[in-house]
Amino acid sequence: MKNKVLIGSIVTTLLAFMLYAANLRRVEHTNLEIVGQNKKEVLPDSKAKKKHELKVPEVEYPNQIKVEAGSEQVWAKKIEKVMGKDRSYQVSVQDLNNGKYARVANSVKAHGVGASSRIFLLAASYYQEQEGKLAGKAAVKVKKAEAVKGDKVLQPGIAYALTFIRQSMMQGSQTAGNVLLDQVKPTNVDQVAKKMGASDTKFATKYTASPLATTTAADLGRVLINLYQNKTLKRQYASLALGQLNQAKNRPKVVHTSAGTIYAIGDSKANLALVETHGRVYCVSVWSENDQKFTKLGETIKQFF
Repeated sequence: MKNKVLIGSIVTTLLAFMLYAANLRRVEHTNLEIVGQNKKEVLPDSKAKKKHELKVPEVEYPNQIKVEAGSEQVWAKKIEKVMGKDRSYQVSVQDLNNGKYARVANSVKAHGVGASSRIFLLAASYYQEQEGKLAGKAAVKVKKAEAVKGDKVLQPGIAYALTFIRQSMMQGSQTAGNVLLDQVKPTNVDQVAKKMGASDTKFATKYTASPLATTTAADLGRVLINLYQNKTLKRQYASLALGQLNQAKNRPKVVHTSAGTIYAIGDSKANLALVETHGRVYCVSVWSENDQKFTKLGETIKQFF
């Protein structure tokens, strides 16, 4: 009797051990779920791939000022002094007579800008016309979807000359901007901008978007200089584009007190201008969090020339 009890105990113990071992193997290959307060996190076993760490955006500090190699040091120091260290900024100045330049910034990223980015769409539209992909003398009918409420310059269902549409866009008509962007296409704006040297620029897919484009002060300056030097657009079309910039009603702050022939455009985030004065030609472009220092910057740069 005792032997039977002993054998039964041994069998029971073996069965229990086998069951325990099987459960242990199952637990080792099972993901653990922790649920609480509507949040669930899965902890993978040792063979699963580890979760990627969250990407932390790069932080830029206003006191970390960078001067591009080759910059005129006297200019750079004066620009630093004017712009200060209490806000992010990018400044690019170039003398077109001798090639001297200064590029000073405490931010290297492309930033959102408004009206100043119209130069990209303007240049792209003339490039498309130059390449025969846009009929300069053709009239374009405004679509209902392109009309912006409150904008009375262009009316839906009516055809307007492309020249008038360009002028209206440069003077602030969002409807005209919609029409022109639909004709040119956003991808073509980016391609032409890149062809003109603006490699860090991205135009919006809709003209009414905010921001209208992301870019840098250097890119803005490169496109304006490219226009002036007829590098991408032939003289005929480059002159027409520059003429639009010369007719601006309100000069941006960076050339508010400048004299001479001025091609300029700007908004509260970015200003760019090309100035012909006393036999000198220079280009200045600037981006910052706001335009509070732009007038003083323009006066300082004017003294360089």
